[in-house]
Amino acid sequence: MNLKLIAIIAFSSFSLSACSQKPSGTATHQSTQNKYELLSPADFNKRLQAEPGVLIDVRTPNEQKKGMIKNAVSLDIFRDDFEAEIDKLDKSKTYYVYCAAGGRSAEASELMQKKGFARVIDLEGGFTKWKNEGLPVELK
Repeated sequence: MNLKLIAIIAFSSFSLSACSQKPSGTATHQSTQNKYELLSPADFNKRLQAEPGVLIDVRTPNEQKKGMIKNAVSLDIFRDDFEAEIDKLDKSKTYYVYCAAGGRSAEASELMQKKGFARVIDLEGGFTKWKNEGLPVELK
C-alpha cells in the first residue's frame, strides 16, 4: 500500500470518529470551575419541575411566535445587547436555556459558564425536539 492511500484511510477514520453523534440523555460540558448540563427534553422538563430556576428562550421573536415553554423569559441571542443582558443576571441562580435546535443555547450556556454562572442547563435538541416529544407549549 502506498503512503498516500494510508494517509487517506487514517484521515477518514479520524474524521468519522470526530463527527460521531453525542449520546442522548445527560451530558456535562465542564471547564475547570463551572459546568453546564445538556439534558434531553424529558429530563429537562423533570429537572425544571423539581428544581425551579430561570427559563431562558434565546430564539428570535419570530421563532417564539410559534410557541414557547411556559414561563420562559425571552432573551434573543442575536440582539446586540445579549451579553450585557446576561451580565445583569444573578450568577448564583439555576438557568435553563433553550433555542430552536440546540446550537444557540449551547453557545449561550458556554458563555454563561465562562462568566461564572453556578448552574446552567441546556435543552438537547431545543424547542423542536421538546415539541416533537409532545411536551407542553404555549403560544405567545
